[in-house]
Amino acid sequence: MRERMLFLSAQKECSKEEEHRIESFLEILLEKFDIDLIEFRQGGRERAADSGYTLTVHRVEQAAASRSALLRPLDKLRSIAAFEDISKDLRTEIRRLCSRHTYSHVFISHRFLNNCIDMISSLLPEAVIITDARRTWSRAAEKGGTVRRRIKYPYHKLNEARTRRDERRLMNKTGLLLTANERDALSFKALSFADAGKVHVVPPFVDLQQYQHDEPVCKENGIMLHWDIHNVQGRNAALLFHAKVYPLIRAEVPEVQCYMVGSAADSSIQALSKTDSSVKIIEDTSLAGEYIRRAKAVIACLDEGCGGQEKILEAWALRTPVVTSPRGAEALICENGRDILLAGTAMEIAEQTVMLLQTPELASLISDRAYRTLLNHYEVKNVKAKVLSLV
Repeated sequence: MRERMLFLSAQKECSKEEEHRIESFLEILLEKFDIDLIEFRQGGRERAADSGYTLTVHRVEQAAASRSALLRPLDKLRSIAAFEDISKDLRTEIRRLCSRHTYSHVFISHRFLNNCIDMISSLLPEAVIITDARRTWSRAAEKGGTVRRRIKYPYHKLNEARTRRDERRLMNKTGLLLTANERDALSFKALSFADAGKVHVVPPFVDLQQYQHDEPVCKENGIMLHWDIHNVQGRNAALLFHAKVYPLIRAEVPEVQCYMVGSAADSSIQALSKTDSSVKIIEDTSLAGEYIRRAKAVIACLDEGCGGQEKILEAWALRTPVVTSPRGAEALICENGRDILLAGTAMEIAEQTVMLLQTPELASLISDRAYRTLLNHYEVKNVKAKVLSLV
């Protein structure tokens, strides 16, 4: 007989990359559990109202935040305070389901963990609590001028100390912490050696069957900016690339084409294609894979919210080499010059991209090595087997 799981998912302030990762966990766990899914949401994309043998969806709508709710304590980072107070409706729904069913496991999205874990622990003391663990990395103290850093430093030191305390408490109460990369895993293990055995790495993954094509593609002198251009970070990154990097590339390869994918791109992005005929905005998102296959290089942005890691894996699956930043690649198993090209400045990005455009043999070699790395570490079958063995 299949066991039953309670799955708590939050869509508010959730990037597409986070949402995709949560849905991937859900699909894997459905192979072993009957799941009651509670979606705490505020607008956004509707999930099909699937009430079948294995999955039952329960939606709890979140009311728009009041002005007072937007103010958070000074000792809380935005990511921690996002769900400082969960709604009465959500608490009622959790209690209702826990009174009706016996759950052997509970999956709590990391955005819920800080304020739901005590309630779940009291209602289901025997259940194994699982979370998609994520460390809170704050880079705010590293930005700005010297005077600003001196002013912010004491606040951030206090903030980091309180965050470590909260994370140690959460580690103690959870049964399984699934991190996306080794960096997060090692930092969690360092917080509490007694709970280090709970921490396991479950990297982002792709289903290669979705990227199989019968016929080879003819590569064009094109580059794909492969990130989400609909949010502020993605839009600014695209505009910065066009202003600082793209002119350097066109100076070496005048016939180059630049592709961006967005069904409802911002007017500033749309303006690029009107003023520059070499910039193509692909409105049909279903064609993104085809343009990645045809491009000679993919540029991946690793700013938070742009979905960088999954975009890199998608390019690898379609056998197109990737240029990205050293910071972004540190969470992936890869080697500069072997299966990926790293660049930290506008000039370096342009040089690496031009090299791929002008040297098809090198581009083919890098893409083949990246594909083998994908098979060994990020293919869905390997990751699925690991997750199911842990639970």
